[in-house]
Amino acid sequence: MWKRFPGLVLLAVIAHASLVAAAPRSPPSNTSSHQPDYVIIGGGPAGFVLAEELSKNSNTTVVLLEAGPDTAGIELIDVPGYAPRLLQTPYTWNYTCQPDPNLKGNAPWLHQGRGFGGGSAVNYLGACRGAPSVFDEWAAISGDDGLRWESFLNDYKSTVHYTEQTLDYDPYVNASAYGDGPIELTSPTDNLGFVLQLVSSFMSVLGLPLVDLNDGTGIGVTTGTQTIRASNRTRDYAPQAFGWQLAGRPNAQQLYNAEVTKIGFDGTRATSVTYVNPVDNSTKTLHPKEIIVTAGALNSPKLLMLSGIGPADRLKSLGIPIVADIPQIGQNLHDHHFSLMEFEVTSELETLWQYTENATFAAIAEQEYRKNGSGPLGVPNGAAFAVSRIPDSVFEAVNDTFHPSLPADRGHLLFQYSSSTLQATTPNVSIIAPFVALAQPETPGHMSIASADYRDAPLIYPNYYGSAGDKAAILYGYKQLRKVVSDPAISPVLVKEIYPGANVTSDADLWDAIARGSSTFHHPVGLPLCSLTLVGGTNKVTQLGTVALGTVVEGKSWRVKGLDGIRVVDSSTFPTIPTCHLVATVYAYAYHAAQLIKEQDRR
Repeated sequence: MWKRFPGLVLLAVIAHASLVAAAPRSPPSNTSSHQPDYVIIGGGPAGFVLAEELSKNSNTTVVLLEAGPDTAGIELIDVPGYAPRLLQTPYTWNYTCQPDPNLKGNAPWLHQGRGFGGGSAVNYLGACRGAPSVFDEWAAISGDDGLRWESFLNDYKSTVHYTEQTLDYDPYVNASAYGDGPIELTSPTDNLGFVLQLVSSFMSVLGLPLVDLNDGTGIGVTTGTQTIRASNRTRDYAPQAFGWQLAGRPNAQQLYNAEVTKIGFDGTRATSVTYVNPVDNSTKTLHPKEIIVTAGALNSPKLLMLSGIGPADRLKSLGIPIVADIPQIGQNLHDHHFSLMEFEVTSELETLWQYTENATFAAIAEQEYRKNGSGPLGVPNGAAFAVSRIPDSVFEAVNDTFHPSLPADRGHLLFQYSSSTLQATTPNVSIIAPFVALAQPETPGHMSIASADYRDAPLIYPNYYGSAGDKAAILYGYKQLRKVVSDPAISPVLVKEIYPGANVTSDADLWDAIARGSSTFHHPVGLPLCSLTLVGGTNKVTQLGTVALGTVVEGKSWRVKGLDGIRVVDSSTFPTIPTCHLVATVYAYAYHAAQLIKEQDRR
C-alpha cells in the first residue's frame, strides 16, 4: 500500500539528549533473576507504567518481557510524519480478521503494536480522554471509586504534561487538565492551513464547539494533542518516558525478543512464565511471585487461552489442559470501526503522496525537519477530529434503544481524516481520506485461538456494524462526512471524489461503499472483560447496555477470579470502549492499577 520513502537518516541530525539517552534494553539471554517478585508480560504502555511504578521500591524485583524487538532509535517510529508507514512492519502484529459477513465478506486488518512501546510506538500519536460518564460507569461496574472521572483525572495528570509552544492559532487547550507526568503532549505546529479549514467545517456542519477533549468534555471539535516532544518534534512513548527510570534500577529489567509462550500453574496458582527468543529460538522459564499480563486486547486473552484459561470446550478441542473454564475470555470485543471516503486534492496540500512522489517537496520537508523539527514530518497524520451525537430520530426509525440511551456526554460518531490513502487500489494522485467511526458500537465481536501453537495468529471475528442501530449510525455518519467535505471551507481544495464516487448516493449504494471501505483505528478493548459486582449480597453479573460484563478480572485488584498469582491490567479489561483514542487512558489506567497493587502487596 505504501510507497517507499527516501532513505535519509534524519535522526542522526535531529537527535535530542532525551532521545539519545533512551533506556538500555537487554535481550532475554541476560536475565539474571529466575524468581523475581513480578514478571510483567507485554512491553506496551500498561507494561512500562506498571514496571516503573512497582520497581520504585528497591526491594521489589521486576522483569518486563516484550515479545517484539527493541525500538530505540528507529526513525520510522520516532518521526511523527512516518506513522502511516508502520503497519505491516516488524513493529506490528500483522493480524487479519476473519471475513465479516457485515462487510460482504471483507477481512479487515487489526494490527497491534509489537516491540518496546506496543501501540504507543506505532499509533498516530493522538491523546484523548473523551466522555467522563464512561469512567463513572467503570467505577460502578468494578466497585472502584478511584475510576470515577473526578478521581481518575488525577491518574491522567500523573502520567502526562502539556508543553506550550508559540503557535499561530489557538489550540484551545485547558491547562488545568494536565499534570507533571513523564509523557509529553503538544499541539500541532504545521500544516494547520487545511486542518483549521477542516475544523471550521466540522464546527459549521456538525454544529459543534471547539473544545479540549481531555478536560472532561466529551463532544466537540479539537485540533488535537499528540505525544510529541516540543524540543525536537519526535514521538514520546512508553519506553522513553518510563523506561529510562527502569534502566537505572538494579531491581528492574526490561527484556525484548522475549515472547511468552505459556504461563505455568500449580493447581490454581500461576507459578511460571516460559518465553522464547524468536531470533534464536532459545527458551527460558522464570518463577515469579506474581504475574501481570499486559499484552493487549488480543494477545492477553490469547496467552490466557494458550495457558489453559478460557472456554473449556475450545481448549479441549485443541488439546490444551484446562486450568480454569472461563467462557467469557475472548468475548466482548469492541473497537472503533470506521468507514472512509477518498478525494484527490490540489497540489498545495501536504500529503503522503506529495512526499513520496514530489522530490522537491520531500527535500524541503526533510530540510525543515533536520533544522528544527518543523514541517510536515514533525506532525502526525490527521490530528484534528470531532465527536458528535446523532439525532434520536435516526435510531427510532430502526427501533434501536441502545444508542439513544447512552449518556448525553458521549458522542456516537468520531470524524477524522488521513493525509494518505487508506486503500490499496487508490489511483496514483495526491489524496486525503476523511473517515467516520462509531465511538461506542452496540454489538461486540469475539476472538479465539487457532491452535495450541503460540506462533499462530488469533482468530478475530470483529462483527462490524452488527446491529440495526450500528448500521443506522454509520450510514448517518457517512452522509454527514460527505456534507463536511462539501462545506465551502474545504471544498475548493478537493479536485474530485475518488471513493466511493460522487454518483454513489442511494442508501443501498452507500451501504455497499461502507462495507467495502471499512477499517479500524486498531483500538480493540474488552476481551477478558471486567469485574463481578456484588448486588444485594449475591453474585450477579452487572449489565451494561446489552453487553454482559464477565467475571474474569476482579475490580480493584485486577486478579483473575478463581486463580492466584496472576493479574491482567490493560485495555483487554476495559468494561467499555472510551469515546476517542485509547493510549492516554491506558497510561492512566495502568498508573491507577499500580497504586492499588503496591498498596495490596506491600512487599
